[in-house]
Amino acid sequence: MFSRLFFLRAPRVSPSLRSRQGFTLIELLVVIAIIAILIGLLLPAVQKVREAAARMKCSNNLKQMGIALHSFHDSYNRFPPGGAGPTNFSGKTSLGGNLGWLVFILPYMEQQNLYSMANMAVNFDVAPNTNLNTVLVPSYQCPSATVVDSTNPVGKTTHYYGIIGPKGTNPQTGVDYTIVAGSGYGVLSTHGILGINTTTKMGDIIDGTSNTLMVGEISWKDANCYRPWTRGWDVNGASGTAKNVVNGINTTPYNGSNNFNDVSFGSQHTGGCNFALGDGSVRFIRDSITLNTYLSLASMNGGEVASAD
Repeated sequence: MFSRLFFLRAPRVSPSLRSRQGFTLIELLVVIAIIAILIGLLLPAVQKVREAAARMKCSNNLKQMGIALHSFHDSYNRFPPGGAGPTNFSGKTSLGGNLGWLVFILPYMEQQNLYSMANMAVNFDVAPNTNLNTVLVPSYQCPSATVVDSTNPVGKTTHYYGIIGPKGTNPQTGVDYTIVAGSGYGVLSTHGILGINTTTKMGDIIDGTSNTLMVGEISWKDANCYRPWTRGWDVNGASGTAKNVVNGINTTPYNGSNNFNDVSFGSQHTGGCNFALGDGSVRFIRDSITLNTYLSLASMNGGEVASAD
């Protein structure tokens, strides 16, 4: 009855279908090229986001310092000196050891323990202050900076420096700014909020606190002036954590000789650097700023008309 046998057979697969089961070499290379292009487009965007975050953190550091400086003023009715010196300076009374303003504001930066370690009557390179030199204070470091270690002596540095004042000719009056003799490291201005052995009061900033620079960044890699964050002004006339404004932003490093006090403010942020002003606000000043405007902003009492905006 069943004269035929029926067998189930698998469907035939055409040779063309068999050949499509994997990628060809050309297809694989195309996919790799597309992925490489996408990664190349993505990396700059990631870097921009990182730099924007670092610049904001840097700005927040300066904002915190501005508040700390004002808190110091509220307590002592004056701002701290940009650098204290162990000897009288320009007729001003010595404030003890040669510590910098970053030591004086430690209690207002939530660093009371570090402040308690310091001895204000002795120099930065004398015990117990030598213990502070090796401590890295995160708020005193710009996150974009690559140089964190100091020299002379070895320790940790800062990337935020007080404004001693401008040097050169007042663009408003045509008269040279007043300076005092320093030493082989360069003369020093008398027109800034954070000078040497200064006791600047709010009322002394007659050009307006919102138009006067008080603290700025020096965090660019080749500045070559990185010293311990505790250092103020020494008998040799070198100012460790405060500088004159005389050269353009990101232009002039320490030459190893006579311009230590004149090193340019600058940063590794693109296009300029951050500054805290006398009112505690923070501005990003572009390196394309004219020198006349820059000098005017660095002066607290020169009568110049200038705006940080």
